[in-house]
Amino acid sequence: MSFDAMKADAENGDPRAQSALGYAYDMGQGVTQDLETAAHWYRKAAEQGYTNAQFNLAEMIRDGAGVPQSNEEALKWYARAGMQGHSKAQYNIAIMHVKGEGVPANNVTAYAWLVLSATGDAEGADQARDIVGKGIGDKIAEGNALAATLQAEISKNSE
Repeated sequence: MSFDAMKADAENGDPRAQSALGYAYDMGQGVTQDLETAAHWYRKAAEQGYTNAQFNLAEMIRDGAGVPQSNEEALKWYARAGMQGHSKAQYNIAIMHVKGEGVPANNVTAYAWLVLSATGDAEGADQARDIVGKGIGDKIAEGNALAATLQAEISKNSE
């Protein structure tokens, strides 16, 4: 698809095209890199529920790239993507809970999100889950129960 066709589709509300256009501006592919424009297009697609755009927007917000930095806002977008099964978003939610970024630190919640992310393609999720699991000791059952609850909600959302 040509850039002009992608832009036309994006302007007509296609979330896949909006996300692709955001990525083009984010990476400077075929256009001059423009992080504000990238965030604009990611947000358009993210608001329509497009998971990869939600993740990419969260990344930009977390880093303050083209938008004001906000851990709380980044966590909101990671959660939207994570609740649709995006494993890298789930991993980032976990790390934010470990570090207390945008949310009070909570290793049980972090462990639950790591359990979920370890089933996907989030690099390092297995190791992080095991490390956090050792740190929560007898609360692993609580973490596993929370992971099961989250997974049930994710499954319900995908129906």
